[in-house]
Amino acid sequence: MKKSSKKIPKAVEQKYQETLKSFKEATPLLAESHKKKLLSSLDILTDSKEGVQFLYSQIDPLIGAGIFRDTMWDDPARLVPALVGGTLKAGDQTTIVEVVSELRILAIANGAIKHEKFSAGKAQTFLEDALVNNLDLIFPDGSEESRAMDENTQRKIGVLFTFITDQISIHKIKGRLATEIELICAQRPVVTDRVLEIIRTVHNEIELSSENEEDRRLMYYVKSVYTPSKKAGELNADEYKRFLEQAKRKEIIEECKELSDSMHETGLSVDYHAVLLRHVAKDSALVKQALGLDNVGKAELDKHKGFVNELIETVIHPDTARSCFGLAKLLERSLLSHQPVKSGLQRIMGLKLHEDVAVNIRKSRQNNTLDPKHILAAECLGILGQPLGVGQGWNPTCQSARGISLWSSHAPGKLLRMIESAAKSNSLEMRFEGNVIKSDEQILGLVKELDYNLDAVSVVLVPHLDKIYNEMMRRASHRADDPHKWVNPAMYGHWIPTGFISNYDSLTNTIKEYDKFIRTFYITHHPDYNGGNDLAYPNPVGIFLTSSTGKLIGFHAVSILRVKKVKGQVRVFILNPNNEGRQRWQENMRPTVAGNGERAGESSLPFHQFASRLYAYHFNQSDLEDLEKVDSAEVDKVTELAKTSWGESYQWTEPIGSLI
Repeated sequence: MKKSSKKIPKAVEQKYQETLKSFKEATPLLAESHKKKLLSSLDILTDSKEGVQFLYSQIDPLIGAGIFRDTMWDDPARLVPALVGGTLKAGDQTTIVEVVSELRILAIANGAIKHEKFSAGKAQTFLEDALVNNLDLIFPDGSEESRAMDENTQRKIGVLFTFITDQISIHKIKGRLATEIELICAQRPVVTDRVLEIIRTVHNEIELSSENEEDRRLMYYVKSVYTPSKKAGELNADEYKRFLEQAKRKEIIEECKELSDSMHETGLSVDYHAVLLRHVAKDSALVKQALGLDNVGKAELDKHKGFVNELIETVIHPDTARSCFGLAKLLERSLLSHQPVKSGLQRIMGLKLHEDVAVNIRKSRQNNTLDPKHILAAECLGILGQPLGVGQGWNPTCQSARGISLWSSHAPGKLLRMIESAAKSNSLEMRFEGNVIKSDEQILGLVKELDYNLDAVSVVLVPHLDKIYNEMMRRASHRADDPHKWVNPAMYGHWIPTGFISNYDSLTNTIKEYDKFIRTFYITHHPDYNGGNDLAYPNPVGIFLTSSTGKLIGFHAVSILRVKKVKGQVRVFILNPNNEGRQRWQENMRPTVAGNGERAGESSLPFHQFASRLYAYHFNQSDLEDLEKVDSAEVDKVTELAKTSWGESYQWTEPIGSLI
């Protein structure tokens, strides 16, 4: 690789070379202090395009010196593109090393250097994923988060992405952007900020042509946001409101049809939808059309037209426009005919919020001037209408997110009662084995600082659920079995089966009785062995989360929703609360969110692939039969997938010969 020393001051280059040499030659005792000096040189170089160009040319000796040794960046095959943005924003040394890590991956992608476990193709895909996931960093949006970032960090991020996009043009990933938008929308998330940001970026930064297939795919979604009807495309939201006030009924009916079609086709409702819905709120016939209701939803609206009118006029505004779709889906679930839901929404609409809760809701919806209790009520519509659209944001709270989803699906009245309680008192209570746990008496949870890029319901509930869950785990942690055996039924409710099995022994950090573990899963969950029975309720299970190369990342909580044969293949359909159900789990193992019979919000995998990632699950004791009925070849296939991926990180208590 050629040096670019002419592009930076000679003194800067000389200082860098000196600190690199000292770090490379340092004894283990002095390595840390020399690394700090090297990072100081890197701090200067990552501030400018010339400095980044120079570092890129020097990336091989920098890696050879051990800049990534004993850090989370050591093995690029373990890195996750979705986490790049958060690490870059962290600031200080974390940002510096992440910048260098991206330069290493760019060098691998371009063939400038090689890595035995990370091919040029994988590096190229990683960078494209990183670009797609960080459009807000490529095109800074002036958001509150961007403004809060220190200038030094902003500058380094800007320089890095400018350097990368000089070599990987944003126009080259138009197809990836189109796919990203399509698959996010297929999952029907409650929080649509990210997909709207991508669409906004495409609208503002990329010139599209109707003659190009990739462009047409992007134009479809740009239209759904900026031109959901011909008239909406000609007017801004305020002008659209004035148009509706003087429009004839025939014109309004046409607007209802166009906007509702756009909403249901994409799952996106924007300010135009809110303006239209507020205008027709008192006319139930037009509300049905504006919401695009099916026959069930229409019948539900007829029963509760007065309350629906009140909901629209009170909580549906341009700032809460995404709740228009939630309201439509809530009506189609007939939830207002469930008295605890209707009365729960009424109570929340009239609630006096705890002062801290009101502040937190505002943090989740910056620049929103509505009453926080009305924001909360509007977000309840989305959670109740789209129970599989709940996400955990950047918080380590998968257990809480899947709880909110489960309660929305099977105990919506209970969920609203919990929301009301937490919103009023900024506290929550749950029973655990006869004792009451109060969240405001607990200090520790998994969350150190809540990421507020969540729906308002999660903002209200998650801090308390997190603390209660953590306390339950603490109380059960010294028992002979996995604490989830007792915590899951206590946290989620009586839906959880009484049977429980885990293959991970936390005391010895080993994998135990894996053959029995897999056979039990097949006997109790696979339709070929359990009489064709499916799940009655979601099953909260634990999985080993792995990277795109199959390397262990950590533990993760998901819910099995159903098991079904699709296209001749038995698949497991799950709720993955980490905002994205299609992250690759290994080279040839990627959950799908569409195309294999998935309902909105589900992701799925072939049964044997999902089984290979399990570490704990519940089951009905009555389903247990002779484990030897399970085909040994199937067990061997699952075991091979496990042992050659996350299994490499553990000792196994059974010899290989007894398993495969």
